[in-house]
Amino acid sequence: MTIQKLAPYGTPASRPSNLVALQSDFEIAQHFISDDRAAPCTVTLGSIAQSLGIIEHSDSSAPNPDKQMTRVDIDLLQIDCRTTDSFNTSSNSGFRIVVAGTLAVQQRTPVSTSLLISNSGIWRGRDVLPRAHPNDGFVDVLEIDQELSLRQRALAWRRSATGSHLPHPYLRVSRSNDYQWSGRPSNIVADGVTYKGVVWFHCKVLADAMRVYF
Repeated sequence: MTIQKLAPYGTPASRPSNLVALQSDFEIAQHFISDDRAAPCTVTLGSIAQSLGIIEHSDSSAPNPDKQMTRVDIDLLQIDCRTTDSFNTSSNSGFRIVVAGTLAVQQRTPVSTSLLISNSGIWRGRDVLPRAHPNDGFVDVLEIDQELSLRQRALAWRRSATGSHLPHPYLRVSRSNDYQWSGRPSNIVADGVTYKGVVWFHCKVLADAMRVYF
């Protein structure tokens, strides 16, 4: 069940004996699509960990059956993509990925980023979408106007450390339970992994997709 306004988030629970330690958003997504997805997991690094206020400890994966933990559900994002190649084939096939943290649409480098869609609200360690929560049932979207100058981008980037870059006339924020994008061939960087030549994608929120202990 997604988080409710003014309701407590998380349930006290004993540490599972077979707890799997994941160290990135990408590992969370891979755990979800793996044959081992039913195994209980914790996360020590990445934007999901940051958004949940998890601090890494050197003994985070050490067995300690008596340790009390907090059990929470998190959403994930299912992304169906098409590339220039997939539109040129008779099968019109594309590919599907699962994202735990954030996806960026870029031309070449992070400076050319024109769109962020996020489950965690965190990108490259910055609080780019402060309203986001990884279990609110929404994908949060930040559209970056290409008229935004390099100087303004740098200033907004510095302010995003505290989420104070918003509101901004060249940054448009929205949220929904799904989102569709299309445009010229671009790189999408999803949980740190780059996929090239993407011209279309559709994002769907997978509510309560995983259970995490911390």
